[in-house]
Amino acid sequence: MSNYMSEQQLEQLLEKAAKEPAYRPEFLQQLLIGHIYCLGVTGQNTDPMQTTQIHLKAGDEIQLQKWTKADGSEALPFFLSLDTLQKSIEEEHSYLYLPTQQFFEMTMGDTLVLNPMSPYGKEFSPNEIRQLLQIDAGQVESYEVEQDTEVLLGQPAEYPYKMVTQLQKFLQTKPQVQAAYLALMHNPQRDAEPTLIIGLQLDAPQSLDQLIQQTGQVAFDSLDQPSLVDLTIIDDQQMDGLSRYMREETTPFYQREQPEKRRGILTRFFS
Repeated sequence: MSNYMSEQQLEQLLEKAAKEPAYRPEFLQQLLIGHIYCLGVTGQNTDPMQTTQIHLKAGDEIQLQKWTKADGSEALPFFLSLDTLQKSIEEEHSYLYLPTQQFFEMTMGDTLVLNPMSPYGKEFSPNEIRQLLQIDAGQVESYEVEQDTEVLLGQPAEYPYKMVTQLQKFLQTKPQVQAAYLALMHNPQRDAEPTLIIGLQLDAPQSLDQLIQQTGQVAFDSLDQPSLVDLTIIDDQQMDGLSRYMREETTPFYQREQPEKRRGILTRFFS
């Protein structure tokens, strides 16, 4: 999604993301391209007890205010809107209005807390910030089957309805996904227990790394108990055993809606 959201829209999306994992990738994407408010002062003669917006200049040194969490550790608070910031402080304080990415880069290594005094917020660990800035690959591990391997395939006895519902909502925002399938796979050579595996059928491998990362995160966040989730891309040109099982022996839990064809007026009258 490339259009910038207003502060109100972004706060509404945060509320939806807090309740449903399906909206978390879009929220994080919008957050990263937007702006945030944080409490701080610069080396200028700024009165920290006055609620004013500070404009940074190249070479300015800034000091950001940290808050103490319930466990005694420190975190840097930041906010999606000025209204939320003002409702979260008990006394006047100067603030900075910064591009989110610049704020994340400046505070690398710190724990950050978004909208800490609001009903809906989020804590960001240093590792999460690194993943958002694509400094590391996050929790996705890719592997390739190098030799023929026998695996057991089936459907989960306890169907993960919550995960599937969230993935259905999320995949509606990904037009390159034609369909998505689910199976339970056990590869004794790799895993002690069976794992869920999601198969994605695509039109084109556009932004494939990001799609896999986001799909995996939605699936993982939607499970009631933490578990490994595998993903595979279904290749219609090379129908291996896994792809064939998903395409021929299961029903997709998600299928992209096809646009309805408009019918001519004569066809309409005489149908």
